[in-house]
Amino acid sequence: MHIFAAPDFLSLTYRPDLNFLVARWLRPVSGAETQWGYQLILEAAQQCQCAYWLLDGRRRQPADADTTRWGLEEFFPQLASKMGQPVFMSQLLSPDYQQLTEALPAFQVADHDPARTYQMRRFNDETRAVQWLQQAQAGK
Repeated sequence: MHIFAAPDFLSLTYRPDLNFLVARWLRPVSGAETQWGYQLILEAAQQCQCAYWLLDGRRRQPADADTTRWGLEEFFPQLASKMGQPVFMSQLLSPDYQQLTEALPAFQVADHDPARTYQMRRFNDETRAVQWLQQAQAGK
């Protein structure tokens, strides 16, 4: 296991046994902290060459509209080129947060974009979130 240095709002651990990068948001964050955190996640993923990310957002609040737009339109679409392969993100959210994201038009558009170069699924159960990443690794 490799633990990366991170600010107080984020825990970053590479699990070589699973080939997952585990990022846990530890408290509610601002839009600027969200962007900084995702940049740190990308840097850690590049260091360990890991395209399978478990993103635990159960302790944070939903991002504001500008931060959501930044993630869906700017950050996530460039991950494959930065990593040299598609990135698979399993987001672990509280049930309310998951329900909110499922209802947002921005997520619906991103989820159904045939040109999308990353895969993202949202869960409120960690076992299912891990299973989805393992299936992605197995090519299922």
